[in-house]
Amino acid sequence: MLYELAHTIQKNAPWIWEGVEGLNTLLFRLRVGRRRLRLADCCPEGVRVADERDAAALADFFKRQPDGAFRWFKPHAFDEAAMRRLLRKYTYIIYIEEVEGEIAGYAFLRCFFHGRCFLGKMVDVNHQGRGICTRLCAVGMEMAEVLGLRMFESINKENVGSMRASEKACDIVVVEELENGDVLIEDYKKGSLKRKE
Repeated sequence: MLYELAHTIQKNAPWIWEGVEGLNTLLFRLRVGRRRLRLADCCPEGVRVADERDAAALADFFKRQPDGAFRWFKPHAFDEAAMRRLLRKYTYIIYIEEVEGEIAGYAFLRCFFHGRCFLGKMVDVNHQGRGICTRLCAVGMEMAEVLGLRMFESINKENVGSMRASEKACDIVVVEELENGDVLIEDYKKGSLKRKE
């Protein structure tokens, strides 16, 4: 419900959304404090937190993907200016995996002051099936834990690869069914749900 309301406001009343975004940024900064500086420690070799200098390379990454790659992945615009704006936002944590100097995987945590974040992830068409998506999901879980956030994802039921990657990296719980065949899942650190039983 809250998830759908946020998308409705963002789409139909952008001026309200900008005000909400400003408040969210302020409150999120107060919530996480200096913990955001520790996110690089969550990244294994080849994975790193992106910064503004990566905007052009990220735009190129998205240009290289076939149209079908965006069937279920449309969280934001993909041009260089849009990527630069997102990289400046405190509530967007963008991180990438590089292979031989080229971006092979992209992920972000969209963070909210009330203690939740949403993970989005995409792997280059030429690097799929190599565990990159699973690694990006696991890194997101580590980052969420450092920040003290609960991590969620919206995944389409037909997007089997993305769901499998999340299941390999985390324990998942389906929270609710969304429109267009999407499901909202909550991710937990791998093995944590078994310990609770």
